[in-house]
Amino acid sequence: MKCDDDTFVRVDVILRHIKLNNGDKPLYMGNLNLLHRPLRTGKCAVTNEEWTEDIYPPYANGPGYLISGDIAKFIVSQHANRSLRLFKMEDVSMGLWVEKFNATKPVQYSHS
Repeated sequence: MKCDDDTFVRVDVILRHIKLNNGDKPLYMGNLNLLHRPLRTGKCAVTNEEWTEDIYPPYANGPGYLISGDIAKFIVSQHANRSLRLFKMEDVSMGLWVEKFNATKPVQYSHS
């Protein structure tokens, strides 16, 4: 789980959501952005060199997100192999990594 330092975590609510998943599927839970387009102008602009695609993969932004242990282990192993794409926005990076995992085993995306 990742959360901002100014976030109050409702552990009871998180545990309830995890139990609904039954632990049988990889889980990525948070405030999911779907079909989100990069901002190409302004203070937070992302250049075409930084991100060539028209949309980001599904990613959770905001105060925090949760990934299941199997996804976390995958990310650690991929990092050790230096085969993860890094991006300047960590939440988008996590979305990229979960999407890469999703290509091998279906992930349950949970907007919560």
